[in-house]
Amino acid sequence: MVFLKPILIPVAALVYCSGFTSAYVAAKYPPDSRQLIFSNGDPLPYENDATTWHTTSAQPVKNLEDWIDLEQDLAFKYLLDNIAPNGINTEGSSDGTVIASPSKAYPNYFYQWVRDAAITIQGVIDEYGKSGDLALRDIVDSYANLQGNIQGTFNPSGGFATGGLGEPKFMVDGTPFTGSWARPQRDGPALRALTLINFIRAVNQTHPELVTSQWIGKLYDPDLAAKSIIKSDLEYVSHYWNAIGFDLWEEIEDLHFFTALVQHKALVQGRDLALSLDDYGAASWYDSQQAALKGFIETEFWDGRNGHLKAYQHTPYRSGLDCSIMLGSIHGGQSDLYPPWSGKVLASTQMFINQMQMLHPINKQRPPHYPEDERLRGVGLGRYTEDIYDGVGTSEGNPWFLCTSSASEIFYTAIAHFIDEGEFYITHINRLFFNRLHPTGRAKLGRVRSGDPDFRNYLQAMFTYADSFLNVIRYHAKPDGRLSEQFDKYDGFQRGAHDLTWSYGSFLMAADKRQTARKKLFGSQY
Repeated sequence: MVFLKPILIPVAALVYCSGFTSAYVAAKYPPDSRQLIFSNGDPLPYENDATTWHTTSAQPVKNLEDWIDLEQDLAFKYLLDNIAPNGINTEGSSDGTVIASPSKAYPNYFYQWVRDAAITIQGVIDEYGKSGDLALRDIVDSYANLQGNIQGTFNPSGGFATGGLGEPKFMVDGTPFTGSWARPQRDGPALRALTLINFIRAVNQTHPELVTSQWIGKLYDPDLAAKSIIKSDLEYVSHYWNAIGFDLWEEIEDLHFFTALVQHKALVQGRDLALSLDDYGAASWYDSQQAALKGFIETEFWDGRNGHLKAYQHTPYRSGLDCSIMLGSIHGGQSDLYPPWSGKVLASTQMFINQMQMLHPINKQRPPHYPEDERLRGVGLGRYTEDIYDGVGTSEGNPWFLCTSSASEIFYTAIAHFIDEGEFYITHINRLFFNRLHPTGRAKLGRVRSGDPDFRNYLQAMFTYADSFLNVIRYHAKPDGRLSEQFDKYDGFQRGAHDLTWSYGSFLMAADKRQTARKKLFGSQY
């Protein structure tokens, strides 16, 4: 067993869900109960029935709690279905492959993206850290082995030492995708490093006897010539963070908020990992680069004139408001750099919501369960206002499930943080967001402490607001809980790649953050 210094002991706090087997569903929801939650019949005669208004399917359920509880279980099952070798949708895939979607035509998403795979496996690791299930650990080990092979595969972006780590996607058997594509994409190595650093933490806490020198060496070897997975990615990030590349939507070549944030977080955590393994030279290098990158992020992505963050450094033909701002904060934000509770993140999120509320006609309709107070009603969120990708071709952009659930996650995370701190501040920057929560729409500037009546009032309103975005997902989910990439901006039907892995993962992350916020806010009431 390898002794790891205390800096690596804490396990990341993101946990997807508590149960994921079909037995859990069967035990908790007998057949009669499941019919009430997912049925095609007439709505049940209780208040606030969730009778769908865009499809003949119906999802009558008494409250959002019941739906979330079951959907967590189903979503994790569907997520595992997309991971080889045991996933039912992964035939022909190498062990450890995470397919983006089983869809093979219109559109064809039957590939493995470095970004999507890392984010997905992060959730598997977090569940392993909570449950200690060795089957989940085996999945992550297979993923790590495959990523090591992919790193050394020459591809259109280059070789191992010539930029190839920036290649965004591969075939499901691990061979290069050689067609025309938006490359390089520089967020993948950072996300992969973050995922595997968290894997080391999880194994070190859950099964420390498995942390051997050989196992650690595969993931991080101080000798760069050994080409260990994490060290290779950190070297790529530390040398390429200031080089342009394509964004996570694979459309804009620039320097990007999302990419920069996950790169910075990778360098910070990589520095700490290097220190714990006595790799002092690397730790010093990563620290110098994270400091430079942090300064760049703080100065280059805030639009002071319009009062919001922008997703790109130089993209004059777009507003800059983008779902990737929320995603960047979720996956790359840290306590001192654009976390979800940051005033700039909350303000930017609310401005983005305001744009989306007007953009998509489906958002003007009011499904059951929406809050009585219109100001706290969530809406379907797309990628950005100028979007024209409709899930298959180009016409008009639609709301995306992963973007809609990300708003919930931002708000739940902020609630938990404000409760932990016992206070928050309403400033000129974030006042737009707090106005949305205030009954009169006029939030008062200043410090709000836990002893003030307004403290709880604001956080309860924020919780209701966050819930309303999950209710949008609930309403557009299929009767069996399945989620595609998008839902139509006019009629609400699902569009794009079916069973999108990231849609499930994003929902699960939001649901987990909800559980944390709910316990802190309501305590023994739940």
